[in-house]
Amino acid sequence: MKKLVLALAIVGAASTFVLSGAFATNAGTPGVTKTSILIGGTFPFSGPASAYATIPKGMKAYFSYINARKGKDGKRGVYGRQIVFKTVDDGYVPANAVQLTRQLVEQDGVFALVGGLGTDNQVAVRDYLNQSKVPQLFVSTGATTFDADHAKYPWTIGWQPTYQAESKAYAAYLNQHDSGAKVGVLYQNDDYGHDYLNAFHNALKNRNQIIDEEGYEVTTPSVSAQVAKLKASGADTFLILATPKFTIQGLVIAYKLGWRPKLYVNSVSGTPTYFGIAAQSAGSADAVNGAISDQYPKDPGDPAERKDPGVKLYFKLMHKYGPSGADITDINYLYGMAKAHTFVTTLYQAGKNPTRASIMRAALHLNEKNPFLLNGITVKTTPNSAYPICKTRLVKFVDGHFAALSGLIKGC
Repeated sequence: MKKLVLALAIVGAASTFVLSGAFATNAGTPGVTKTSILIGGTFPFSGPASAYATIPKGMKAYFSYINARKGKDGKRGVYGRQIVFKTVDDGYVPANAVQLTRQLVEQDGVFALVGGLGTDNQVAVRDYLNQSKVPQLFVSTGATTFDADHAKYPWTIGWQPTYQAESKAYAAYLNQHDSGAKVGVLYQNDDYGHDYLNAFHNALKNRNQIIDEEGYEVTTPSVSAQVAKLKASGADTFLILATPKFTIQGLVIAYKLGWRPKLYVNSVSGTPTYFGIAAQSAGSADAVNGAISDQYPKDPGDPAERKDPGVKLYFKLMHKYGPSGADITDINYLYGMAKAHTFVTTLYQAGKNPTRASIMRAALHLNEKNPFLLNGITVKTTPNSAYPICKTRLVKFVDGHFAALSGLIKGC
């Protein structure tokens, strides 16, 4: 595959930037040797969000590829340095994320935190990382604060479209196509869920369309009571703003209660893998058919995308470097690989002798064509715009796959 898109913006024009202000270079660069660069992250390998454990595994597969292949400079890794990615299990508990992040920084001496997952978890460690001037790069959450508040937290940057952008897209679709819908909302009762919910409120022309909202706590064993209340409210439209465990529960419970509303599911849980689990648990594809979500990565589970160069690359790398027995149609592996690609691009741009300051500056000068994202999406940042991915599209789930409902929608 012609050295496989290998060059594909991974390198771009490697450049160093003159640093000033918040990113003035400090002496010494933890985690960087002549032969390696150590990065880390906390992820939910256990607990209520363990379905997301595939994300760091996808990242590791891509880093293994980068470490094995030779770049344009003839060296393996990035400028001859192997990427070592240390991941630890925080169980989706903010207090654990704080303790483990301190461990990664103070004991392990990581160069940067990359891809850490969970809104509350990443908010919990942000002050510490910014005070310590340790990069918190490309967090695995679409909470708007990680982009919008970059001026206040200059050592932190998001990656994916914001949750507010997603909610606005759902509201805009309802405004245009179903202004009489009676909406019932299931949401996670924390910063993650509230970010989605507040944006949906603000973008819906007629807020009276929301006839019931039911929150759940991360420690809740089941959302059966919440779904029963939503059904009893008379809602004919079910908006789910949840993580995969509770999304699957919500879809299955609604179906088994005989409730057949129109379905909207946020992107972090609206994937073919999770919908497939829900359909199997419910005993019918009708439990998920017709669900509307949004999408920005390519879908490795869609046969129509199998000939796409980025999807071909993904399958090749997963077969060679992915975990044994992995369901490689799970889009979260590809999501992780896409994020790792952006980090490698950024690391090249940080220069041959990267510092924490130079990689933060590089993260604000991205213009990356990422092979794992939908065609037409560019990972782009400037010092005045810290929103790496600004576009998504609405999709509808039919017979096991998504079909586009819209073109790309700009959300920032």
